[in-house]
Amino acid sequence: MKTDYEGRQFVALHDIRGALVSASASPASGTAASLIAGDADYFLDIVEVSMSNQSTVAVGVALVNDGATIRTFQIPANKTEHFKFDVPLRQQTKATPWLADMDDVTGTTLVIEAILIKKATNNS
Repeated sequence: MKTDYEGRQFVALHDIRGALVSASASPASGTAASLIAGDADYFLDIVEVSMSNQSTVAVGVALVNDGATIRTFQIPANKTEHFKFDVPLRQQTKATPWLADMDDVTGTTLVIEAILIKKATNNS
């Protein structure tokens, strides 16, 4: 719950401005890439992500935090997919990076961009 300038309470699905951060990564040929470094003070929960695959084959992508796969995706060949989450993908461990890992497809590079929200605790 949030309170506006007149004291009225309302539900905000996501905080704004300073609470939102952007990130990007370009994993290639099956090698994981860091999407964003960890933050010692905040959990970084993913609100939305875009993945672009310029390859001629579909590629599987995993978003990983602290060794755990949080969510996997299949990105079709020559497509850009956009995913928006009503309930953000929760970071498992503070101060650890989010990694983007892809199938071992030689000669393929993905472009991944994300918007994350900083949360002091990992409560919903």
